[in-house]
Amino acid sequence: MIESELEFTDPGDRFLQRVRRAAVTVLGDSPAGRDVAGLCADHRLSRRSIMQDRAVGATVVAIVGAAGQGKSWLAKQVVRGTAAEQAIPSGNRDDESTRRLTWIGPQPPTDLDQRRERFLHCDAASMHALGGPYVLVDTPGATDDDQEIAETARRALALAAVLIMVVRRDQLRSQTVSVLTTLGEGTLVVPVINAVRDADDPELAADADTLVARMRSAAPAGTILAPILIPDFDVQSIDEASAASTALAQLTRLLRPYLDGHLTDDRRRRIRLAAVDARFRESLRTTLSEHLPGLTRAVEQLNAEAQQLPRDVALSLVGGREALRAGIRSKLRLSLLTDTAAIWFPYRTLLGLFNLTHGAWDRVVLSLSGSLPSLITAAWTSARNLNRSGDVERDLRDGLRRRSSAAVVDRLGPPIARFHDQLRELMSAVSDQDDHAVDVEEEADPQVAYLAGIDALQEESQRIFDEEIRRRALSSWLVMLLAMIGTAIFWGFMAAPVLSLYGQYVTASYETFRDGGGPLERFPRPELSMLLTSLLLSLLPTSLFAMLVITWSQRASSVNAAEDHIRRRHDETITRLQREGVLRLRWNNSQLADAEFLLSAGGA
Repeated sequence: MIESELEFTDPGDRFLQRVRRAAVTVLGDSPAGRDVAGLCADHRLSRRSIMQDRAVGATVVAIVGAAGQGKSWLAKQVVRGTAAEQAIPSGNRDDESTRRLTWIGPQPPTDLDQRRERFLHCDAASMHALGGPYVLVDTPGATDDDQEIAETARRALALAAVLIMVVRRDQLRSQTVSVLTTLGEGTLVVPVINAVRDADDPELAADADTLVARMRSAAPAGTILAPILIPDFDVQSIDEASAASTALAQLTRLLRPYLDGHLTDDRRRRIRLAAVDARFRESLRTTLSEHLPGLTRAVEQLNAEAQQLPRDVALSLVGGREALRAGIRSKLRLSLLTDTAAIWFPYRTLLGLFNLTHGAWDRVVLSLSGSLPSLITAAWTSARNLNRSGDVERDLRDGLRRRSSAAVVDRLGPPIARFHDQLRELMSAVSDQDDHAVDVEEEADPQVAYLAGIDALQEESQRIFDEEIRRRALSSWLVMLLAMIGTAIFWGFMAAPVLSLYGQYVTASYETFRDGGGPLERFPRPELSMLLTSLLLSLLPTSLFAMLVITWSQRASSVNAAEDHIRRRHDETITRLQREGVLRLRWNNSQLADAEFLLSAGGA
């Protein structure tokens, strides 16, 4: 490789390490691979600059802008009357000093890079008071014609908590301002409009407002303050010292509320890290799109299928409308039966009988659906005192895995073939293609990926299903009241013949004990038809009541509400599991996994 492997010690740099490793695996020493390696190195330096406190607790105030805007002049005014003022270069000389960041303050920054930076000592008491301790950084011009100078200027953007953006009046519409503001996302920005010849120009106010609007659009997470106007004292009868004093007074008034340690808090640092991370991803996407348009399109198609496939498979867990409604009805009936105590005989017995017969067709639908409601069959098995509930659940889980594996092969087969074709074309152009050739055996493996998170999804889905059933099921006190009514109906009709029969039996027993014996004819001999008739007459109204209770427990309004909530919560669960990385495709092909990660990282 063209450069040694970087050491990624910061936890936030692990993403860069993964990008670098994926680039080596997929791109090798191709031009695209070298460009990605360069992006990783630059981005790592930017992150380190933001995370390090090089000014030892002081606020870093950087003066930035294009070449020839008056940055060095403003820096001289901040330290006017000191030795540092004389040492600050004009910024217009093409020598080594104009290519380095100039640190000005009471103590040098940590890890001073002598090649790109220099330090000028200046006591804090001799520097213009801005409202708090600070270190001034004078930067070279961020010009496009000298990349080394531009890169050095951009380093200051990652270092500073305050940016003083200097731009001449005649260059207010320059795109450089927007670019630098974007790079300084998350900082406090003070626009300084230099060389203003006519402060009363009506177009000046409009141009200044447009400048601020552009800067706020380029850095929405930044804080853009009101612009400061500096007159062009070279063409106006204005004293330079007076113009400088006025500008510094305005600068102090703007910065004093902020230079109290607020600019070094974690929130601002997080905003700036998020901004540089977003720029890195965009640069990575642009680089890969330029170098590898065919491979990029192939992986984008593959990634799109990989993102949608887990959701499609997961949604199949709920099943179709009829399957889900059948599962809800079955579970509502089962909840009613479970909450009815066995003491309410024979009402509970009738509920159990009607529960089985009423749900016969529902169970047929469930057995064919292979989805979440079919987990109810395990409950039915348990209700019928069978010991196969564990086997049933394992069969259901294995069935979902088989469906997901088949979907992976069917949906991902074409895009994977296109990916390998594009990757083979890339490797043919790399000098060391033997080290990065496509593994033909891996390519021929039909099971190149599997859907992870199936167990977690099923557990969440079952929990959602059970919670919604409990919410829609009849309350325990209402179930008990209905059981009492049902039992009262049965014994209200059955009590009279039973009491008459037991009354005759008790009387006969008493006479027998009293007389010391007697004929058996004393005891009643009820006819079987009479008992069956009484039982039938008692069971009929009780059965009708039980059927009404079952029908009410699974009424359409409850089923519809449960179905809507189950689907909505299930969809939210799928989204959350995908966002957390639990429910996703896992690649068996390592090269395919690296390529998918590399190109999707740029589009995230």
